[in-house]
Amino acid sequence: MDIGQKIIELRKKKGWSQYRLFKEAQIGQSTLSQIESGIKKHPNTVTLQKIAKALGVSMAEFDEDKLSFVMSRRAKLDLTPQQQAAADKLEAMPDEEKRRRMADAEKLLDKIEGLPETPRKALEVIIEYLAATRK
Repeated sequence: MDIGQKIIELRKKKGWSQYRLFKEAQIGQSTLSQIESGIKKHPNTVTLQKIAKALGVSMAEFDEDKLSFVMSRRAKLDLTPQQQAAADKLEAMPDEEKRRRMADAEKLLDKIEGLPETPRKALEVIIEYLAATRK
């Protein structure tokens, strides 16, 4: 199921019209229409986050399709060997575990983004240090 179809399914489960969703998500009507109709097959993450939040679901609901899109293009990315190894490990996981881990990561990112700038930057330094020293 593509992202547009998934959004339609989730929207209809709530009994919402397309109008209600684009208002709740604070996105453009044409953007939502293009996503749902399949014209816009790979919406940006910010738009998906707004839709997920409005629908009361995790980004993991959309990540199967988004993840396969990203994974198919990762060869074009300039990944460090450590990033490549992490991507390989994620790709090898069963779909349910991928969704669970991505939902956990989404929750963590929400917490990090909610921090004031100074602690957020300190946390970034700590994460970079841990990543660099991890074996």
